Amino acid sequence: MTFEIHSDITNRSMTIAARAMRRVLRRKRSIVWTIFGWSVFVFNALLLIPFDGEPFALDVRTVTSLLTEVMLLSVLLFQDRFNGMIARKNALAGTKEYHVAFGEDSYTVVTASTTSTFHYELIDALAESQDYIILLMKKRYAQPLDKRTLTGGTVEEFKRFLEEKTGKTFRRVK
Repeated sequence: MTFEIHSDITNRSMTIAARAMRRVLRRKRSIVWTIFGWSVFVFNALLLIPFDGEPFALDVRTVTSLLTEVMLLSVLLFQDRFNGMIARKNALAGTKEYHVAFGEDSYTVVTASTTSTFHYELIDALAESQDYIILLMKKRYAQPLDKRTLTGGTVEEFKRFLEEKTGKTFRRVK
């Protein structure tokens, strides 16, 4: 049985891939950095409070601290979107659209510029969102596959096929 999927690299697909990477392969590291980021945010917010009885003044130090808070908060809340946008922009020319064919021993990715074959052993983890199946490799690489373009079987059959070939189970991400 051969499964085929046609996918595009979009901000949405890369955001979901970044979220899957963070929650599945980089989980421990992500938790440590999230705790650190929120600690810095709270500490900086406490520094903005005038404890000496002085009225709140909008000076250079305060404005700098407020801008730091806004930037830190945006990174903490939207890190997956930022990482997805950066990954999309760093994609090589001619690889924005790709067609993936899954065989018995390996799968082949065909883009406008190249054809690559990957063995299933290279896949470190499998993740699934509502619209995508994500193949995660080496804590740095992710291939989001659009479920809606799957041919050759159902999504459940395809998931079972990948689980058999990789020996991994799917993790659900939002």
